[in-house]
Amino acid sequence: MRKKTAIEMTKCLDDISSGIEMIGNFKDNKYVVSKVEKMFKENLAKLDSEMDDIGKEQVETLKEAIKSVDTTETNRLISEIRTFISKNIVYKVVFMPYKASMWDSLESIWMAADKDERCEALVVPITYYELDDKRNPIKKVNERDLFPEYVNTVNDEEYDLENDLPDIIYIHNPYDNTNFVTRVDSRYYSWNLKKYCEKLVYIPYYKWVDGVSATDFRPGMYHADYAVQNSEDAVARYIDSADEYARILGTEVMEVKESLKRKVINLGSPEVDKVMSLSEENTLLPEAWKGKILKYKVNVLYNTTLTEVIRARSLEKVKETLNFFKDKKDKVFVIWRPHPLMRQTLISMLPNLLKEYDELMEEFCNEDYGIIDTNASMYYSIFWTDMCYGCNISSLTELYKYTGKIVLQDFPEMAKITSNIAKGDLLNKLKNTTVVKEPECSLADVVNVISNNIELKIGKKLNLENSGEKINNYMIDIIKKI
Repeated sequence: MRKKTAIEMTKCLDDISSGIEMIGNFKDNKYVVSKVEKMFKENLAKLDSEMDDIGKEQVETLKEAIKSVDTTETNRLISEIRTFISKNIVYKVVFMPYKASMWDSLESIWMAADKDERCEALVVPITYYELDDKRNPIKKVNERDLFPEYVNTVNDEEYDLENDLPDIIYIHNPYDNTNFVTRVDSRYYSWNLKKYCEKLVYIPYYKWVDGVSATDFRPGMYHADYAVQNSEDAVARYIDSADEYARILGTEVMEVKESLKRKVINLGSPEVDKVMSLSEENTLLPEAWKGKILKYKVNVLYNTTLTEVIRARSLEKVKETLNFFKDKKDKVFVIWRPHPLMRQTLISMLPNLLKEYDELMEEFCNEDYGIIDTNASMYYSIFWTDMCYGCNISSLTELYKYTGKIVLQDFPEMAKITSNIAKGDLLNKLKNTTVVKEPECSLADVVNVISNNIELKIGKKLNLENSGEKINNYMIDIIKKI
């Protein structure tokens, strides 16, 4: 039964307990006895309507004890029924993602809730709008059909949030009306969702990178009861940034700091859970990639981020990188994954680069040295490649580290790079660490070393606690105490 129902049932038991004592005290007062008996009838009827078969048996026994005016037995049975109710509470947990490509930030929590007998879990992909360069909506989008087949999703237009009143809502979009590229429907702004649930939980759709990622205060983080992070560095830096947050809110710094200490918690990363779970069975090679991902080549995931293009206000580094892959196509194959919002971001923020970007994409698609990863999930390219080349601020690049395969961190400010480390030293370095950086190591030399040392393609996964289960258990324990 839902928690709200359990509270009502507990109230019924409280009334019955009080009533049996009242009858003992006023058994000669027919008026009081009749009122109490009427109350018994009403409360027992409510209990009957909500209990399953086992619970109904207990209620029937309770009825007999009440008829006998057996206070001791009545209270014993009430205690048993209370325990039965508490063990049979089911918490409604609703996940409200907006982009299918970001579902990985919530998936392992949903998996944990879905198999948890204490939970009824729903996935409700929410509607959002693509914006033009003046922040006006130009296209209404709902990506429900893009979610994995094993996820049973609910149409948001049919979901009655206002009457369902979930115990917990999880979101991964904190922007409300402040995003420049996309905007969720106003019905799903965090302040509105908060009105209809006990706890609103914000899970970032990116993986925090220690020492690199920056704190980012958004409306969703303010309205959420909890903002789950995946690093103690993240928690500490958010708390240390209380003065910035206080200025945004117009609130006292100490008040904000205490709020952040309660709100921001390190419970791990569902995205890391996803990386750790990848296998040939659950990450089938996409049809379009068959015959192209070849074992004798070094298959490189080239991860292009929004930040590096926005900062550079140029596509020069991207062009230079693709030219390298083209020139070395005899031993290298590239899976190029531009950020899913790259083109929309250019439309909104750098429209002068749009034509050049479209031409670059068309030229790349007409060649045979690589393919563009257009899958909603980035995990196909993470699993089926031998190394990753990408900016260190990227969640994808950070997540790739958990495969144990080689990561070369891109230095976006430099287009042409020559290694300043000897090839022999580079080989030893790659055997000892899976992460190297430009400009010390060039893409050409890293690819060459991997090509000549096939064992470097084999990653070593870590043995880590499942964050989804940890987050689910933490939040259910919180709800139980309310």
